[in-house]
Amino acid sequence: MKKKVFVVCIDRDNDLGRKTKILGPVIGRERNLEAAQKLALADPSESDANTMFAAVKKLDEAQKLYKNAEIVTLTGAGKIGLEADREIGRQLDKLQKNFLIDGWILITDGAEDAQVTPLLQSRAKIISTEQVIIKQAAAVESTFYTIKEALQDPGVARLILGVPGIILLLYFVLGIASFQAIALVAGAYLLLKGFGIEDKIFSFVRLVSNSLSEQRISFVMYVAAIILPLIGIWIIYLKIMSSEFIDVAIDSAGAARTAYPFFMFAALIAIAAGGTDAVYAKKAYKIGNYLIQAVSIICVWAIIDAGTLVFLRQAELSWLPANIMLSFIILIIALRLGKVFDVRERTTKLFVGLNAMDEAGNYLGKVVEASKIRNLIIIQDPKTKKKTEKKRSEFTLSQGRIVVNA
Repeated sequence: MKKKVFVVCIDRDNDLGRKTKILGPVIGRERNLEAAQKLALADPSESDANTMFAAVKKLDEAQKLYKNAEIVTLTGAGKIGLEADREIGRQLDKLQKNFLIDGWILITDGAEDAQVTPLLQSRAKIISTEQVIIKQAAAVESTFYTIKEALQDPGVARLILGVPGIILLLYFVLGIASFQAIALVAGAYLLLKGFGIEDKIFSFVRLVSNSLSEQRISFVMYVAAIILPLIGIWIIYLKIMSSEFIDVAIDSAGAARTAYPFFMFAALIAIAAGGTDAVYAKKAYKIGNYLIQAVSIICVWAIIDAGTLVFLRQAELSWLPANIMLSFIILIIALRLGKVFDVRERTTKLFVGLNAMDEAGNYLGKVVEASKIRNLIIIQDPKTKKKTEKKRSEFTLSQGRIVVNA
């Protein structure tokens, strides 16, 4: 393999993938030009498209100094952070398998994408860095436009407009007595936001909404998973209200224990619904993960219940460590069983019917046959009806579809 100097463009929040369905790494001048054009057509205001064009221009300049210069665009994930950097690292690993990297010429449109510099430096030296600044009209640069753009972000809008709106409505309805309710709303929002629970709630709501719109049986299961914890909370409330409060801690623990099964079954039903959706979306390789999650929920419930019984003096102290040890053993067995369902490194009949794409996002056809013995799949082009064999080392399973390596 010849050494290459790469002009590298970073799309850390994966605008390219979300708006054009093109997967990184995008290697080569023509592929990058095509990808940049598609991104610009999908969203003319997208700065990443301009950055990719700037990277192509930089490639033309670099080839005068480095005959072995090449261009690549790396894409992260929709949510910037660990997940995005992990995806970029995976794409860098793939790049290193096919090329000897002599150095990087980094093209970026801001500090957010430039944060991947340590990832690049861990593979090769950075020869040059250039930040692309998009020129804007004076009206676009105005404070009004900046605020308007910020409010289009759902998270900012909920914080700046949503919470104050709820507080004003509470004050209008309850008057002076609303201060405790306002503190409850503000405190709950800060708690959800601070611990990242808000995103998980909205993700769960999207799951329920999608299952309803697609008329899947998992919708009923999600509804049950929402109702059961509410019943559990109501039972806790009734138990506490009927308590004589001789010992507050004992009474509270006893009331909480009666609701444990409701929370556990709610979690198990939600996991079962996720597994059902995975099978529906032809992502059966995720069943192992759902199995491990279900066993983990049961083990956690067993440990908490044992601890509560010991606290209530209804069980011996040895009952808690015995449950912890048993739960640990069961979880190890579940982890082993979970690997049986993970087909990402094996060839299986579950691949049949999946769409096949190349690394640039071009549609290749559908998998019509999968041979475990020969360790390969057969992809058929829907137009020409031509069949192509691909060995297991020549493709990967990503997001429920086959991605053929270049």
